[in-house]
Amino acid sequence: MIEGAILQKIKCFRKWIKTMSTIEIYKKTEDTDKDMKEYKKSLFRHRLKNGCIAAGIAGVAVLCVIFLWLGIQNRSFDMYEVLKSFDRTDTMTTQYAEFKEYVLKYSRDGISCVDSNNRSLWSQTYNMQNPIIQVCRNSAAVAEENGTEAMVFNEAGIQGTIQTRLPIRQISVSSQGVLAVLMEDGDAMRVNLYSRTGEELVESKFELQDVGYPLRISLSADATKLAVSFLQVQNGSINSCIAFYNFSSVGENQEDHLVASKIINGLVMPEVVYMDSTHCFVLGGGQLLLYEGSQIPELTLEKTLEKEVLSVFHSEEYIGLVLEGEEEEYLLQVYDLQGHLQFETEFGMEYQTLKFSGKNILIYNDTECMMLNGSGKIFYSGSFKEPVVNLYTMSGSRRYIVMHASRTDQIRLK
Repeated sequence: MIEGAILQKIKCFRKWIKTMSTIEIYKKTEDTDKDMKEYKKSLFRHRLKNGCIAAGIAGVAVLCVIFLWLGIQNRSFDMYEVLKSFDRTDTMTTQYAEFKEYVLKYSRDGISCVDSNNRSLWSQTYNMQNPIIQVCRNSAAVAEENGTEAMVFNEAGIQGTIQTRLPIRQISVSSQGVLAVLMEDGDAMRVNLYSRTGEELVESKFELQDVGYPLRISLSADATKLAVSFLQVQNGSINSCIAFYNFSSVGENQEDHLVASKIINGLVMPEVVYMDSTHCFVLGGGQLLLYEGSQIPELTLEKTLEKEVLSVFHSEEYIGLVLEGEEEEYLLQVYDLQGHLQFETEFGMEYQTLKFSGKNILIYNDTECMMLNGSGKIFYSGSFKEPVVNLYTMSGSRRYIVMHASRTDQIRLK
């Protein structure tokens, strides 16, 4: 009996030990979970704090950049300093055209390409009584108006010479150097396309009594499309016909490669310009038409202008129009490729030249100049001591090239 009682107590003691161990393990597990939860909460708070600090620093940096950019955009200048000067060796009849980051100088005797330090990259002599020039991205072309010779150039120099059988009226060049030439042939007009080396690629003929007189031609930057504005006179009324030709496989099955056209009754549309490979604008008679299409151009906007257009200029991204102003003499409007008005501003300065140069708009005459940024803010308005024959933007902030009669200056606004 005694042994049984002892064994019973031993069993009870073991059971108690087992129970206490289970309780102890349970307590340790519960405490461990609490500690783990507290650790995770502390870690989350730490990471959240660091994230907020990092976000705050990034936000301050972004605001600083924005304020710096706004400060640069809204900064105005009223003076300039001459950094370098170079004597001009060309003649008074020399004309100029911007070509990439260079300047083309051309006259009756030849053409040359110079950089911002007036160093000559190349030059080519010719004899053209009335040279006309066209530039598109990587290529430039010069031809003798009413003559029979044309030349195509790129950054390296001359690429080819083209001899025509008929008098040249207009030219239009693509980025790769394909040249469209409008020529007169009695009661007809011809538009031929030539490779940059002078090979004839396309030949077309327009009878004046059928399609009218071509006022303007414009070749797309990729040389696959040609836009032509025709003036038609029928029964005493004047109409315009805007025609688009495609020289790729898309236009092969179309008669004369004609893929799209539009008749505009009662208006003369003297301006048709391919701005790049897909966007084209037509202007005249108080109407602005925008076309878009990689193969077949489609009319995307037909806008009536309330006032007479006095001047038009463009880049690959924007169209600039000068109209009659209300408070000032002139109103400048700038539109994007979709026809959205980017800005408009009035000014009273008599001008000879308006152009997009770099990211700026330059408006100037012999002695006065205005410079506007892409938002339409006038950041410089001033005068020059000597007459200016050409002005363009250099790469880099506030630097410009000013060409006078006897020298070329590099200036910086201040």
